[in-house]
This record gives sequence, structure tokens and C-alpha cells, in this order.
Amino acid sequence: MMPKGAVCAEVGVWEGNFSSRILEICEPKELHLIDPWLYQPEFSNTGFGKKKNEDLMEEKYQMVVDKFKGDDRVKIHRGKSDEMLAALPDGSLDWVYLDGNHNAPFIDHDLEMSLTKVKPNGIISGDDYAWMSDALNAPVKTAVETIVLSKLGDKAKLTLLANQYFIQLARG
Repeated sequence: MMPKGAVCAEVGVWEGNFSSRILEICEPKELHLIDPWLYQPEFSNTGFGKKKNEDLMEEKYQMVVDKFKGDDRVKIHRGKSDEMLAALPDGSLDWVYLDGNHNAPFIDHDLEMSLTKVKPNGIISGDDYAWMSDALNAPVKTAVETIVLSKLGDKAKLTLLANQYFIQLARG
């Protein structure tokens, strides 16, 4: 569903395995990889908050740096998504893939920020749409539905594919 030759970003990179798939399948002109590679124990419901990963964040970051060394299309941004997305020019991305912190309000902020960074007719997509859906509030699903219904309305089309979501923005 993603156009080839695009300028795009992946938020939440971890070990860069999905990043490799993006490069292989989508053949982007430029791929911004955004992740803090930071242990955050307050989010024990995530991989980056699990005790077993406490001492592995630097290793995961170096793994990504080594994996994409020499690929001029890849720009690695080490920092939290709100800061790293804010540093990109408005309207500079053809699409973004969100797979960072799925907890509220972080997924809400990533979606809001993506609205300014993705061009009209671009795509805001992400993983884990049904994450924690057995809980009272499935944060990703709630955030996506809220932004589509309250902010975008008929200016966007939401498509679900398995546990992935795609918000196709209308032309400007």
C-alpha cells in the first residue's frame, strides 16, 4: 500500500528488522528511523520497559547503526518521537509508520504530530491496532478512531489490514 520512492519515517525501530523490509519492499528515497533506544521501566507492558531489556538498548541501537551503515537513504534519529518528529519539516513525509510507544497519550501525540509531517494525500500507518483490546481502553485503536473521526472526518480513509492501520489523507 505504500508508494515506492517516498520520503518516509518509521517510529519505533527496535532492531531494525521491519526497517529492512521497508527498504526492500517500498524502496524509499529516504527513510527516517526514529527510536530513543531507551529503557523505560514505567512501561513494563512494552519491550522497551521489560527488565530483561534494561541493558540491551545500547546494543540494539548499535545493531541498527551497523545494519544500515553505508545506506545513504537511511537517517537514524535517536530520541523520543515527539522531539524527533518535531525536528522534521512540516509536510516533508509521504508516509509514516507508527510502532513506538502504544500507550496513551504517546500514540495520540505521534498521530497528531504525523498530521503535520505527512503531506496531503499521504499515509499515516502503524502496527498493533488491537493492542490491549481486552482492556477497557485499547490505546492505539482509540487514538486512531479519535483522530479519524474528530480531526479528519471525510478528509481521510481508514483501512485495517490484520493488526495494521492505514489512514489515507485526502489531497490538500
